[in-house]
Amino acid sequence: MMSSPTHSAAPEAGTNAAAAAEFGMDMHNMVHEYIKDLNPRTKEIVVKRFGLDGKKPRTLEQIGRSYGITRERVRQIQAGAMKDFRQSEDLSVLSPIESILENIIVERGNIMRHDHVLDVFADRTPGEVNPYVVEFVLELSNRFTHHPETELTHRAWATEQGDLDVPTQVINAFITSLQDSGEPLPHDATVKCVLDHDEAETYCHVVTDGEIVASYLAISKKVRQNPFGEWGLTEWTEISPKGVKDKAYVILKKAGDPLHFTDITERINASGLAKRPAIPQTVHNELIKDERFVLVGRGIYALREWGYEPGTVADVAARVLKNAGGTLSRDEIVDEVLKQRMVKKNTVLLALQDKDRFKKHKDGMFELLNNN
Repeated sequence: MMSSPTHSAAPEAGTNAAAAAEFGMDMHNMVHEYIKDLNPRTKEIVVKRFGLDGKKPRTLEQIGRSYGITRERVRQIQAGAMKDFRQSEDLSVLSPIESILENIIVERGNIMRHDHVLDVFADRTPGEVNPYVVEFVLELSNRFTHHPETELTHRAWATEQGDLDVPTQVINAFITSLQDSGEPLPHDATVKCVLDHDEAETYCHVVTDGEIVASYLAISKKVRQNPFGEWGLTEWTEISPKGVKDKAYVILKKAGDPLHFTDITERINASGLAKRPAIPQTVHNELIKDERFVLVGRGIYALREWGYEPGTVADVAARVLKNAGGTLSRDEIVDEVLKQRMVKKNTVLLALQDKDRFKKHKDGMFELLNNN
C-alpha cells in the first residue's frame, strides 16, 4: 500500500509567490512520495514515461532501449503500475491537485482541451509547477475521463458530468454560422452567435457564458481563434495563415490601410503569427510576386481587394483616361491616380510625359493614345 505523505492545501488566489512555489514543490513531493514503494525499475520507468523528473516524457521505444526490453514490455509495466495506483486506498493524498483541476474543468462546462487545462492550472498556481506532474494526476485520477485526440477534436478531459455531446452541438452550430457569414468573428460576437443560435435551446442549460463557449470551441479542430482574438474556420487564411504572404495578408486586412513592408514585418513579428521572426526583405520579395498585393508607393503595399490595381503610375494614369472615355485635365488625372498610388504629384506628371502613351492638347487636356 502507498504511504500517505503530509501535504499543504492549494494556495488561494492572491497568495504570495513563496506560498505558490511551496505548493508547486509540495505537488512534486506528493507524487514522488506516492510512487516511492514501487520496485526500482518500475519506478524509473514511470518517472521517465510521465516526465516526473521534469524532463520531456520518454517514448516506449526510448525506455525499452535503455533497459534492453521491448516497447511492449515497457507498456505492460506502465499499465500494471497505473492499475495498482488507481486501486490504491491512498489516492486521496493527491486530492489538493485533483480539486484544483476539477474546479478548472467544471468552470468551463465540465470538459476542456488538454493543453488548456495545463495552461489554466499553471496560471492558477503560479510558481515552479511541473506540467508533467499535472498530466500524471489527470491520468491517475478517477475523477476525470480522457477523450483521446481524433480527426475532428483535440485531446480533452471531462469530469463525471461532462462529455463531448454538448460541445459538439455548440461547435456545429457555430460552424453553420461561420459558413453563412464567410468571415471571422471577434470573441464577443462569437459568444453572441452561439448563445443566439436557433439550436441554442439544446445546449443553453450548460453553455451559460463566454468562457464555456471558448472552451468548447477550442476542443474542435475545425474552428480556431487567431492571435487577434477572432474565431473562424481553421482552413481560413485569416485564422491559420501558412506562409509569409498569408501572414502579411492578415496584417494588412487588420490594418485596413496600406503599409510599408518594414511595418508589415514588424507587425507580423509582434502578432505572434510567426514562429520564426520574419525578415523585411523576404516579406518584400514575397509580396511583390503575389497578386493579392499591389505596390502603391515606395515599398508600400495595399490589398487588391480594396480596389487597387497593379501596374506603374503610367499604367494607372492610362486606366484613368480609358475609364473616362475621353480627355481629362492634368489635375483630374493626378487626383484619380493619387487615389491608387501613394506617390508625389510630380511622379504622376512625369509619367504623363510619355508621348507614346499620352497626348497633351493645346488646351492642356490629356488624351490616351491607342486606347492602351
